Amino acid sequence: MPTLAVRSLTLIATALVAAVLGWAGLDPLYDPEAGEPVWWPLSGFGAVLLVFGSRSLWPWMVGGLAAGATPVVLLYELNTVNVAGLVAGLCETLMIALLLRRARPRSAQDESLMDTVRVLACVLAGSAVASVVFAVIGSSGDRTIMSLWSEFARNHLLGLMVVSPCLAVSVSREELLVLLRNRRANLEWLAQIAVTAAAAALVFLTHQHLVGATILVLPLLWCSLRLGPLRTMAALVLVVTTAGIGTGHGPAQIAARESGTEGFMALQLSLGVLCLTAMVTSMAARLRERTMQLVHERTGDLNKAEQIAGIGSARWNPITGRTTWSEGLHLLLGTDPQQVRPSPEEYLTHIHPDDLERVTVDVGELAQRGEATTLEYRIVRTDREVRDVVLRSLAERRPGGNVSDVFTIVQDVTQARAADAALKRVHDELTAVLNAVTGTAIMGTSGPHGIISFFNVGAENLFGYRADEVIGTMDAWGVHAPGDLDRRDGTGADQRELIMEALARDGTYSGQHTFLRQDGSTFPGHLTITVQRLSDGTPRGFIGAITDLTSVLNARENLAESENRFRLAFDTSPMGMAIVSLSAADPGRFLRVNEALCEFAGVSAEYLLASGIGDFLRDDEHWEESMANLTDMMTGRRDTLVVERRLRRPAGGHHWGRLSVSAVRPDGDRDAYLIVLVEDITARMELTEQLQHEAAHDSLTGLPNRLHLHRQLDRELRERRTGYVAMLYLDLDGFKAVNDSQGHGAGDELLMQVADRIAASVRSSDVVARLGGDEFAVLCAGVPDIETAMRIGRSVLAAISREFDLSETRARVGASIGVAVAVDGDTGPELLHAADQAMYEAKRAGKGTVLFNERAR
Repeated sequence: MPTLAVRSLTLIATALVAAVLGWAGLDPLYDPEAGEPVWWPLSGFGAVLLVFGSRSLWPWMVGGLAAGATPVVLLYELNTVNVAGLVAGLCETLMIALLLRRARPRSAQDESLMDTVRVLACVLAGSAVASVVFAVIGSSGDRTIMSLWSEFARNHLLGLMVVSPCLAVSVSREELLVLLRNRRANLEWLAQIAVTAAAAALVFLTHQHLVGATILVLPLLWCSLRLGPLRTMAALVLVVTTAGIGTGHGPAQIAARESGTEGFMALQLSLGVLCLTAMVTSMAARLRERTMQLVHERTGDLNKAEQIAGIGSARWNPITGRTTWSEGLHLLLGTDPQQVRPSPEEYLTHIHPDDLERVTVDVGELAQRGEATTLEYRIVRTDREVRDVVLRSLAERRPGGNVSDVFTIVQDVTQARAADAALKRVHDELTAVLNAVTGTAIMGTSGPHGIISFFNVGAENLFGYRADEVIGTMDAWGVHAPGDLDRRDGTGADQRELIMEALARDGTYSGQHTFLRQDGSTFPGHLTITVQRLSDGTPRGFIGAITDLTSVLNARENLAESENRFRLAFDTSPMGMAIVSLSAADPGRFLRVNEALCEFAGVSAEYLLASGIGDFLRDDEHWEESMANLTDMMTGRRDTLVVERRLRRPAGGHHWGRLSVSAVRPDGDRDAYLIVLVEDITARMELTEQLQHEAAHDSLTGLPNRLHLHRQLDRELRERRTGYVAMLYLDLDGFKAVNDSQGHGAGDELLMQVADRIAASVRSSDVVARLGGDEFAVLCAGVPDIETAMRIGRSVLAAISREFDLSETRARVGASIGVAVAVDGDTGPELLHAADQAMYEAKRAGKGTVLFNERAR
C-alpha cells in the first residue's frame, strides 16, 4: 500500500500536469475558427498514466486529473458543454485504462501486430462511449447531439492516437533504463527531433504551399523504424502540437488546409492517419528487431550446442557448388571462418590420407543420391590432430527427384570411441579383478528367483563350493546359515523382507549376517547387495559381496581389551600422563589427564582440561622453545621429544619435570595427538643443585671456593672490556694462635666473621673466595686503576684489624694482602700466583700491610 506521502505527491503532480495540458487544449491547441481544439492532450495523458501507473494509486490519479482540469474549465467558461467534457473525459480515461489493462501484452515477449488492433479497438470503444456521454450531457441550445459527439470523438481520439505507440507495447522499468542510457540512440533521436521539428514548422508555421504535410511521414518513419515506440510517441507529440498551434495561431494557418469545418476535419484525419502509420510502423519495427534478436540468440545457442556436442554442420548445393559451414564445423576442423572458404574440395583436404579414397566416393554418392555409404572416417585438423568422426546427411530434392541441397552433420566421436575402448578394457579388467579377489566372496544373481549366475574365486575359497556347483543351481539365500534369515526386527519383518525392502527403496543393502560353508561350519560376514538395472531402470539382477568378519570381530575384541588396559594404565600410572590435541583448530589443548599429573601440577583435572599444554609449560626462560617444539610436532618435523623443565604451578611454587613427548598420527581423517609423560624430578634437581653449590663453595663460610674462583677469573680474563682485572691475595696474621688457644670452634667462628667483613668491604661486583685454611682472595674486575685495587685492599685490612666478638671470647687478628693486576697474556693461575707472591712480600715486610706486585705491566 503506497504511503500517504506517495499518494499526496501523485495527486499534486497529476493535477499540475492535467492543468497544463487542459490549458494547452483550450488555448494553444484551440482553433477559433472551428471552435474546438485540434486535439485534446489530456485524454492521451490520462490513458498513459492509468495504464502504466499502479492500480492502488488510481483514485489519486483520477482525483488529480479532475482537480487539474476543473479549474481550467471554470477559468475559461462554466457551461454545460465544458462540464460535460470534464465528466466524459474522466469516463473515457477510466474505460480505456480498464480495457487496455486486459488487452495489452503482459510482457515484451507477448507483443504482436494484433496488439495495435486491440489498442485501436479499446481506444475507439472508450472514445465512442465517452462521446455519447458528452453529447447527452452537453446537448443544449443550437448544438446538436451529433455535432457534440463528433467534436469530442475527433479531438479526444486524436489525443489518444498520439500516445498509441506507447499503449501498444509493454515496457519494463529495466528496458526503459536501457533506452535512456543508450547514448547513440539518444543522439540519433535528438537529430530526428530536430528534423521533425523543422519539417513540422515548415508545413504548419509558414506561408508556403509547396511542401505538404506528407513530408512529415519521412522523419516519423525514420523514428518508427529505428528508435522505437516511445521515441516515436514523442515525435508525434511534437508534430501534432506544432500542427495545432500553427492551425489556430500560425501566420497563415496550415497551407494544405481548406477553410471551414471540412478542412479542419481533414487536418485531424491526416494527423490521425499519420499517428496510425507511425504506431503500426514502430510496432512492426519493434517486432522485427525482437525477431532478429531471437534469431541471433537461437543461432548462437545452436552454435554453442554444436560446440558442446562436438558437432559441425554444412549445407552443399551439388549443382551450384555453394557451400556453407557452421561455426561448429570450423571448430571441428580447426579452420578460421574468416580465411577459409567452405567447399567440398576444402573439406577433402582435411580427410585422413588412409580414408581419402572412400570419402571421395562418398562425396560423389552425396551429389548423385544424397546418401553416403561410408559413415565413419578420420579427419586431420589444421593442428595435425587426428579425430574420429561420423557423417550423416539428409538430401533435399526437387520435384523431379534430383538433389538440390544436401544437409550434412559431422559429429566428433573420438571421445566416444575412446570411451568404448576404455569401457571394454575396464570390463576385462573388472572381470580379472573379481576373479583375483580371493578374500571377498562376490556373487551375481539373475532372474526373479535369485539364482546365482556369477561366483568368483573368493566365493569358492570362502564357502568351499566350486563355481560350477552353484551357478544356475543354487539361489543366493542358500548361503545363509539356518535361522539367520528368520531373525525379525521390531515390526515383525524377517531378514528377507528387510533386504528386499531396502533394495526396492535404496537400490542397495548392507548388513551383518551368519553364513554357511559347504562343510557345515558357519562364520560371521558383512553382506553388501547392489541392484543391477537395465537401461530403462528395470532390475535384471543383483551383485552381492560377502566379507568374512571373523578376524575383524576378533581384532575388535582385542582392541577393546587393549583400550581397557591402556585406560587402566593411564589412570593409575604414578607418572603424570596426558593426551594433547594437535588439531589445527585447537592445538595444544589437553584431551585427557590422569590423577598423577593433576597432583604434579597442583590443580584439578577440570582446570587442566580447560587449558592447554602451553599454560602447563609456562616457563619464561624456555617459552619460545616450547612453542617451537609444539609447532614442529604439529607439522610433522618432529615426532619425539624429551626435555627437563622447571614448571611454575598455578597455586605457587615450582616443580621440576622430565617430559617425554611422542606424536601419534592416526590414519584417515583423524587428528594427530601427543602422548605426554611427566616424571617429577624435583627432588633430584634440588639435590643436584645442592651438590653443584657445595662443589663450588666453601662449606664453612659459604664463600666461593678455589674452583669457583678459577672459573670466574678465567671468564673475566677472556671477556675483558675496560679497566684492570685485579687480584687480592689475603692471609690472616695471628689466626693460628687463636685456633690453638681457643679451639677449632672459635677458629671456625672467626673465619666466618672474617669472610663476612671481607664481603662487606669490597664492591658488590667483586668476588670473595676462601682458598683454604686462613687464606682468602678477592677478584676485582673492571677497576679503573691500580690505586683503586690498593684502596680496596686497605679497606679489607682495616675491617679485619678490628676486634672480633666471638661466642665465648674476643679475638684480634691481622692480615697480609698482596695485590696484582693482569697483564697481557696472563692466565688465571699466573695472576693468582702474582698476588700470592705480593702477599708473601707483605709478610716479610712486617705483616699487616698491603703490597702491590710491581711486575712488568
